[in-house]
Amino acid sequence: MAALSCPNHGPQPAGGTFCPECMEVLVPETALATEPVCPVPGCDNPVDAAGGCPLHDLGTMATEVASYAEHQQVPTGAVPATTREAAPGGTAFHLEFPFGPVPIGHGELRIGRADDLGDIAARLRDHGNVSRQHALLWVEDGELYVRDLNSTNGTYVNDRQLDPRIRQRLSDGDELRLASTVRARVRRTGGQR
Repeated sequence: MAALSCPNHGPQPAGGTFCPECMEVLVPETALATEPVCPVPGCDNPVDAAGGCPLHDLGTMATEVASYAEHQQVPTGAVPATTREAAPGGTAFHLEFPFGPVPIGHGELRIGRADDLGDIAARLRDHGNVSRQHALLWVEDGELYVRDLNSTNGTYVNDRQLDPRIRQRLSDGDELRLASTVRARVRRTGGQR
């Protein structure tokens, strides 16, 4: 079994699921790749030497990603940064799904089964009651918001169905539910308010 590591505090002793210092979900050390990943929220695909993602056309962003990869220096034993770890001001969130954490950085995160949504779509493929474009999450002024995208079976926060016309602020510990079966816990991972 691979050693577990906290994205904020590095390797941790065996036997836990969360970092004892910051309560971040521990991941296998091999999951903390040193190469840059696609900056599109929820993608997590490694970029090639030119800064291109196999799923997304990054346009001018590809040059920036390639430049980042070229100049990135990760000290020995340090946890590498990604372009989506934290939003401006140090605030970052993630969703704890049964299949693993999904980070929410400074951009938007669309959740659904549409192929162009990347890794999250692959993880939701077997959940036919989740719409192709189900919900949208974003960080604004250090707070996390969600809006249902007119999904067929609804988006719920703490068992209350959302009105697709109204955004809902999410707090640390809230339960987000897509349709009747897919549940995730909201976690603030930095910049406590």
